[in-house]
Amino acid sequence: MDDKVITAPTGPSAPQVGAEGPSNALRSALRDRRFFWSLEFIPSSQKVLRDDFNKLEELASAVSLMPTLTGFSVTDRVISDHDPDPIAAASHLMAKTGKQPLVHFSGKGRETHHLEDTLRRMQDNGLENILMLTGDRLHEEPVGSRPRYLESVPAIAMAKAFNPNIFVAGALNPFKYREEDGMAQYLKLGKKINAGCDLIITQVGYDIIKHEEAMYWIDGRKYNTPIVANLMPMTAARARYIRANQLAGVTVTDSFLALLEADEALTSDRGVARSMRRLALQILGVRYLGYAGVQLTGIHSLTKVKELQAIVRECAEICPDRITWRRAWEEACTLPSSDRASLAPRDTPWYLLKGTTQFASGKARAKYHVMKFVHDWAFERGPVSRLFGTAVRAIGRRTPAGKITERVERAIKNPIFGCETCGMCRLAATQYVCPETCPKGLANGPCGGTAKNLCEFRDRECIHSAKYRIAKSAGRLDELERLIIPAVPAALRHTSSWPPHFRGQGPAIKVAQDGRLFPLNPRNAVDDGDQSTGSNPALTS
Repeated sequence: MDDKVITAPTGPSAPQVGAEGPSNALRSALRDRRFFWSLEFIPSSQKVLRDDFNKLEELASAVSLMPTLTGFSVTDRVISDHDPDPIAAASHLMAKTGKQPLVHFSGKGRETHHLEDTLRRMQDNGLENILMLTGDRLHEEPVGSRPRYLESVPAIAMAKAFNPNIFVAGALNPFKYREEDGMAQYLKLGKKINAGCDLIITQVGYDIIKHEEAMYWIDGRKYNTPIVANLMPMTAARARYIRANQLAGVTVTDSFLALLEADEALTSDRGVARSMRRLALQILGVRYLGYAGVQLTGIHSLTKVKELQAIVRECAEICPDRITWRRAWEEACTLPSSDRASLAPRDTPWYLLKGTTQFASGKARAKYHVMKFVHDWAFERGPVSRLFGTAVRAIGRRTPAGKITERVERAIKNPIFGCETCGMCRLAATQYVCPETCPKGLANGPCGGTAKNLCEFRDRECIHSAKYRIAKSAGRLDELERLIIPAVPAALRHTSSWPPHFRGQGPAIKVAQDGRLFPLNPRNAVDDGDQSTGSNPALTS
């Protein structure tokens, strides 16, 4: 059962396995279309890393001999901002298993140079696979300065530029129950794939309809990129912890918690066996949907792996097709009262097949069109643009005149947009919603931590929900899927974007077309030494 060939698609850009060194079992499984499992390993500062490795010795040795297991997926600062370096842990696990691990890179608290250093060290250690994540909220935010987050979309593009043969995975959270939340996730997924993503891994979730929805979206967009489900055995104790700590992007409903607590109260093992059976059914279910594999979180011993494999085989015999599987899944989600536990929030959850009905308010639409007119008039074409360009083009970023220009730009734009003078204005590519008003500074789309259109920080609406409504109302939804907006280099912050704009040195925005990336505005081809050569944020009609 576990080695059966499936028909999940494989990404066209996935590199081939090298003939030397540790095998890249992940790439091999995708190439051969074999359903696979990987195991998540979480290095933690709260434990002694060598003790964790000692506990994993038996499991790591088994991984090297089990074709279904492609290796470990090593997380980056999940428990604490001071967790051990994932590269050290990944290198150790690679040596023990003989298989390439998947190294996570979280952009929280990171700038572009941190990613460059990570890529170099991975190369030096012979590591070939990386998962790019924007990351959840920092546990400890810096005092006196704003925390920075390196967004996953430009990180994917940077990794592919650094080494075209590196295998890059990206994340998707399909477990969103408002139209804006969900559509913004799916549209950003397009950016990740256009930037060079070879594999998609979902957030942990239990709503199988959302798992199916994600596959429906990927197939419908003809992305031809394999998708893996991140799965976790959920017990009542774990569910209470997740809800109490608001684990970013993970949905555990009241109804699901009630089911788990009933398991806990009514069984001698406090619901552990039932949680493993649900996990086995999930593995079988996503396989029937066409997923390429699963990444298992919370499975840390060989005993548990073997137990899970046995339950999956048993479930496969009982449920040879999706119809019998669905009956078994419904039974596994039934409360003692005979009611079905709801795995989605009860307050009118949104699903893709329900269609899209949300549009921007009249005020938001008017602001967009006015700002677009002003941008074109002042920065792109006509006598005002030519006059303004002549006046500021020669001003350097850090000169006295540059500092004055920066203050003027901020004074004008901050009250309107919340501008922080990032030095490479992207407003025209972000529906005139400033990315700096996102606590993480994200320009390409939302992180996975939003809920009910609220930011992960829960103090405001997610700006990408507003962007989605504006883009939809303006007929520009393709921009949310096709424009690859670069990260802001630290050296550019708190400088004016106006002089570089008129020198043709705006942000290096790329547009995806026919599977390739092109500069959004080819006329911008001069580099002033502040950032990479590229295009301007102005969008043509």
